[in-house]
Amino acid sequence: MKRQKEVKKRHYIITRLVRPFVGLYFKIVYRLKINVPRVHKKDGPFIVLANHTVNPDPIIMGLSFPFHLYYIASEQIFNLGLLSHLLNYAVNPIRKSKSVSDINTIRKIKRIVEEGGSIGIFPEGNTTYDGITATIHPSTAKLIKMIKLPVLILNTKGLYLTYPRWAVFRKKGKSEIYLKKRLEVSDYENLTDDELYKVLIENLHVDAIKDQETSNVLFKGKNMAEGLQRMVFIDLDKKIPFVTYTTGNSLKSTMSDFELIYQTNGKLLTKAGKEVTLHEINNEVKSAYYAYYQSSPLQHLFVENVEMIDSLPTKKISLGKVELNLRKDSFYFIGKDGPVNWHFDDISNIAIQGKRQIIIYMANKTYLVRLELASSPYKYLLTYQIYNYIKFGGTNIDEHLSKLGL
Repeated sequence: MKRQKEVKKRHYIITRLVRPFVGLYFKIVYRLKINVPRVHKKDGPFIVLANHTVNPDPIIMGLSFPFHLYYIASEQIFNLGLLSHLLNYAVNPIRKSKSVSDINTIRKIKRIVEEGGSIGIFPEGNTTYDGITATIHPSTAKLIKMIKLPVLILNTKGLYLTYPRWAVFRKKGKSEIYLKKRLEVSDYENLTDDELYKVLIENLHVDAIKDQETSNVLFKGKNMAEGLQRMVFIDLDKKIPFVTYTTGNSLKSTMSDFELIYQTNGKLLTKAGKEVTLHEINNEVKSAYYAYYQSSPLQHLFVENVEMIDSLPTKKISLGKVELNLRKDSFYFIGKDGPVNWHFDDISNIAIQGKRQIIIYMANKTYLVRLELASSPYKYLLTYQIYNYIKFGGTNIDEHLSKLGL
């Protein structure tokens, strides 16, 4: 039986047809400037990498090249019904799932490369929460060494401050995508996986605030702080979680006069008049919440009403509204069929999806939990990570803050 081709002419034709309209949108809305030298398809195929700041990053990466890119994508785009069918038909994304072996992903990548297709990857796997490149998956270096293609590393500027992951409203500023590094196979073939991994970290590292300090571009908008409680969910003066809220350009607390004012340069202004970065505040959140977790005598931490969704390979099924109780060691659900307790030991991983969803990976099942509009998905991720950090012998988290968060 003849194997079906992965690389098809229609992928190129469809993306080229919509390119002028999509490009105009990003030029107007994000004031995007593309500074990527023309790369010829005949010199490829290529592996293209970039830091991940906003959801439309794959589209922006695609606008940078005169040929089609085949992206490694989360399994969550494959169970959207008709939209998933359209995406598969138009662009043929490569499924990557924590619940499925990487073998299938690698096989598809190899088939695409053998047929002359180029691969697009965002090695963080997550858009950044605080404007600094999140953890780069070490498996990216192994994949590059295995596939043996020229590597193009892109960086973006301004996209994060235009629309931070926690934000409700977009801000107006300027953004750019540019070529940071080109690696030929001869540049890395004699490097170890660890040495290549260090090269990737160095060239994918982006600090949104440092870029803003260099460019002096301001990012203006209405209610600029709205949604910030999704990341800063703890009163950093009183060290009490789940009490913050936003109004206008300010994040405040119901328990004290704690306040952070979001500014057009992307920094936060404290009540004492000190400017701090979101990265610095994020580290404070992680440290303060770890201390609270350790010191609180209560097993129960938080409760809210959520929508449970069974995430299957080809579709999503809503299981209705349930009460979710966040505990130090588990998620305790109360629904129409009675209570269910999922201990963290029985969960293989959790991740944040979008702005207000978490993905829970069980042994053979995946669930989406859609939170209330202003709720913080970050508290669930950190609670799970803190539990495992302590379980495996962690003690002083201030020396290992990078182990928490995205």
